[in-house]
Amino acid sequence: MEKNVIVLGLGRFGSAVATKLFEKGVYVTAVDSNYRKVEKIANFVSNAAQGDMTEELAMKSLGINNYDIAIIATGTDIEASIEATLICKDSGVEKVIAKATSQSHARILKKIGADQIVYPELDTGERLARALAGSNLLELVQFSNDFSLIEIKAHKNWVGKTLIELDFRKSYKMNVVAFERDGKMMMDIDPNIKIEEDDVLVLIGDNENAKELEENS
Repeated sequence: MEKNVIVLGLGRFGSAVATKLFEKGVYVTAVDSNYRKVEKIANFVSNAAQGDMTEELAMKSLGINNYDIAIIATGTDIEASIEATLICKDSGVEKVIAKATSQSHARILKKIGADQIVYPELDTGERLARALAGSNLLELVQFSNDFSLIEIKAHKNWVGKTLIELDFRKSYKMNVVAFERDGKMMMDIDPNIKIEEDDVLVLIGDNENAKELEENS
C-alpha cells in the first residue's frame, strides 16, 4: 500500500490503528494534543507530532492535504471529531475514517462527509489497520489458551487450487473448517472444490501457527 495515513487522536483505538499500520509497512503520522501520548508512540510509527486536530492552521502545518487517508480516532469529544472531519474534508483528504460512539454521532459524521465510520473497540482498530494495509486477514480470534480461529481472504497463490492440493494441515498446520463464497458460508466442504478469487476461508489451529499465518498475510 503506497498511501500516507494520518491518525488524529491517540487513545486506545488511535494507538492500535497507528501502530498496526506501521507494523504492516504503511507510512503513518500519529497526532495528539497530549505530548505524553505523542512521546509514547513515537518509536512505533513513522512520524509523531503534537497538534490540535480542531485547529485548521495546526493541521495545515502538518501538511494534512498531503495525506491520502485521515483517521479521526477521537470519539468521546464529539465536537472535536466533527471539527477534525470537516478540516480533513475541506483540505482535500481523499478518504476520512471517523470513530463514532453512537448512532447519532455516526449520522452527523456521515452528513458532514466522513467516508467511513468505525466504532471504538480495540479489535476494530486492528481490523481497520489490516484492511487499509491490504492484508488478506479479516479476523483472528483467540478463543482459548491454545487455539485460534482465522478468517482470511484467499491468497492469489491459492486461487484455482483445491483444498487437497493446498493441504493446509501440512503447509500451515491449520485446518479449514468453513469457507464463504458469494456471501454464503459453507460448512460442508468438498476437498476437491477449487478456490476462487473472492473466497473467504475459515481456519483453525494453535495460536503459534495462527500468528505466523497472520504475519504472512
